[in-house]
Amino acid sequence: MDKIVPDPPRANRDREAFDRALSHYLQPDQLSRPTFTVHPDVSFEDAIAQISEILRCAAATASGSAQTSTAENRDMACSTVHLIDMARTLADQALNCLKAQ
Repeated sequence: MDKIVPDPPRANRDREAFDRALSHYLQPDQLSRPTFTVHPDVSFEDAIAQISEILRCAAATASGSAQTSTAENRDMACSTVHLIDMARTLADQALNCLKAQ
């Protein structure tokens, strides 16, 4: 019986690059450093304040996406804005509770 489709090449540069990328993301090197780090001496109050600011920026980004999205994607973006606003409200409340003490 003749094969209609030939076997793929055993090794080529694309396959090698694919294997390297796959191993990088599925089995990260133990010595790799995280992209984002937090200074170990950051206070709770400063951390909550930064969380609130990050959530404000995320809400603005999601809101901008919602305004330019189609109807189907707009609902997801609006839901994301709502969830971010809820998290930001909780972070602000935690910061207010800390300041009241």
